[in-house]
Amino acid sequence: MEILMHIGVGILSVIIALVANAAAHFMPRQATAPQQSSASAQTAGSSRVEYGSLSSAALGRELKFAVQFPPSYDADAKRRYPVLYFLHGMFGNEREFERRGVAAAISKMRDEGKIGDFVIVAPAGENSFYLNAKNGAQYEDAIIKDLIPYVEKTYRVMNKPADRAIQGISMGGWGAMLLAFKHPEMFSSVSTHSAAVVLQLPKADGTDRRSQFMGALIKRIFGDPPDEDFFRANNPIYVVEAQAAVIKKSALKIYVDVGDQDRYQEIYGLQEGNKALDERLTKAGIAHEFHIFPGNHGWEYMISVIDHSYPFLWKNFQRVK
Repeated sequence: MEILMHIGVGILSVIIALVANAAAHFMPRQATAPQQSSASAQTAGSSRVEYGSLSSAALGRELKFAVQFPPSYDADAKRRYPVLYFLHGMFGNEREFERRGVAAAISKMRDEGKIGDFVIVAPAGENSFYLNAKNGAQYEDAIIKDLIPYVEKTYRVMNKPADRAIQGISMGGWGAMLLAFKHPEMFSSVSTHSAAVVLQLPKADGTDRRSQFMGALIKRIFGDPPDEDFFRANNPIYVVEAQAAVIKKSALKIYVDVGDQDRYQEIYGLQEGNKALDERLTKAGIAHEFHIFPGNHGWEYMISVIDHSYPFLWKNFQRVK
């Protein structure tokens, strides 16, 4: 789904996998943490993962999140850190980042000296595609106006664009690119894995549960009936064209990869959506990295290729000091 990939693709993909009984990506929501407070901390490798929430004006309710701190965060009380915002995929929540093994993999890379120290914040995004839905939650504002200012006031993180990055998997890939392309002045880099981006909204006019779910999701996010102009205005593939001059001026660094065996390619054209994004970035003269690596869709694939994306974002944290 580019919204329907994990919406329009990955979203839908996950949606499909999930609702169709191939619920490989579905995981039940976890218990919530107290408002604007930290939950019990857990460890991932040599790093610490903590859970909390904040009161989001954009959502009109709590926004839950996870935070991974590098070991040095507790050892040096005066040091401040770059911060990466990580966006999960369909049917996920703030706990996926740790539960799916990404936090441990990153900790291992840090221990091996492949990346340096930075904080990672993973908000709960529901099935939102991280945009301001036409008839639903305002997740773009929740991230940009509520979460980022809260994190920079609450934790020892730096507050300049050079020290912020955003990343997403599947539906979160849509969200990461959308937010970075609409607000390129806010981030040093954006990276995505198996991004659920599609050129067109999938049709959801069937009577099965999957079609009904997708139809309701599309109406909530893109309008009833779906507003094609609104879809394009919130689709990273088209936003990059409208924002090309601003993106180039900002010097935002862009990294995109997708698996050559992505299971949602045949149904939703996920590879084609990522290739279309690559083509539009190239046509607009926007420097970027695009890779098709061996692998399927989702968390295992992401972990198999993060030795490419995380050094990329770490390098870009360091380029302006």
